[in-house]
Amino acid sequence: MVQRIAEPVLASLGLVLVDVEARGRGPKTLIRVFIERPTDQGEGGVTLGDCERAHMLIGHALDAEDPIPHAYRLEVSSPGLDRPIRRPGDYERFQGQLARFKMAKPVLGQAVVVGRIQKLDGTQVWVEAQAPKAKRVGEGTPVALPLAEILEARLEVEF
Repeated sequence: MVQRIAEPVLASLGLVLVDVEARGRGPKTLIRVFIERPTDQGEGGVTLGDCERAHMLIGHALDAEDPIPHAYRLEVSSPGLDRPIRRPGDYERFQGQLARFKMAKPVLGQAVVVGRIQKLDGTQVWVEAQAPKAKRVGEGTPVALPLAEILEARLEVEF
């Protein structure tokens, strides 16, 4: 419900919704809305001003539609450097970047696979998996990770 309300508000600001997270119950509920700029608008990140405007407008829209029957706190922020990868399009967008995948079933004997995203191929994402104890990121092993078995995927911060 929050997603349906937030998306058009963000679109009016030239921003897109990454994720909505709800934590807690009753009046202690925290609603977190993660936003970013579309890739066609360049590499600039979300600013504090973007978050403030989005917070105000999403807050007003939620108050008007009243989908949450009790008090709550609203936070609006960037997903951060280690942003989650949720949609198939994210894998295409972040091709070439290093990511960490928590898998439902072990891959190469590991429940967590770290590798560079190579391509999305139907229902699987190809990554160049790194050795578990590698000190440096280098050549890895190409492996297909079924999207249905990825419990969580996040970009890795590279310096």
